[in-house]
Amino acid sequence: MAQGTREMPVRADGWRPTDQVFEGIIKRCVEDAEAGASRDGTREYMAGAVILVVLLVVMLMAGVPTEMALLIPGVLFGAGALYMITATKPEPVKRHRALAPLGGPGRLPAGYLVHPRAWQAGMAEHVAYIPESQLRAAAELCSSFPGSVDDLLIFTGTIAAQFPAPRNASGADVDRRARDLVLVGMPILRDYNEKYPAPKPAPAKGKKK
Repeated sequence: MAQGTREMPVRADGWRPTDQVFEGIIKRCVEDAEAGASRDGTREYMAGAVILVVLLVVMLMAGVPTEMALLIPGVLFGAGALYMITATKPEPVKRHRALAPLGGPGRLPAGYLVHPRAWQAGMAEHVAYIPESQLRAAAELCSSFPGSVDDLLIFTGTIAAQFPAPRNASGADVDRRARDLVLVGMPILRDYNEKYPAPKPAPAKGKKK
């Protein structure tokens, strides 16, 4: 049975990424997905009209009577319009595919696991089958993780493999397991980030005097 979409995990400190570049890219991808779903066939109508106008000109140049030259394209246009009306159905907005141009939600930086716009653009579906304890742990680790969302999920999954989950886990069991995963994962990330710090952005160049 397919599992429904998940609610976005919320970190204890409420942190979320604020990279304006990535937010702009995600917003544009969502807008493009919505625009693609709302196409009403206008382009197809215009292309068909141009073809029929060309046909009309060719028929007139070939000496076909004006009435006949006007009638044939008119009938063809009417038939084409009827087909478009009956065959064209508006497609539902596929927001879960909105980030496909970026490689999917899993290729976003790890912090976007807890970003509302990314969650609406397919992250919820992307993590639908991740165990709750691993998802909560990943949310707490994402601000320190140097890779992508998928890399983070693999990282937490590897740690989780060392902590067998109880069959009938209660809410308290899930909370405890998530804390255990964070307790193991955070020192690893802290040590890695100390050894390999992220490069600092270059300072803005001042105006030359």
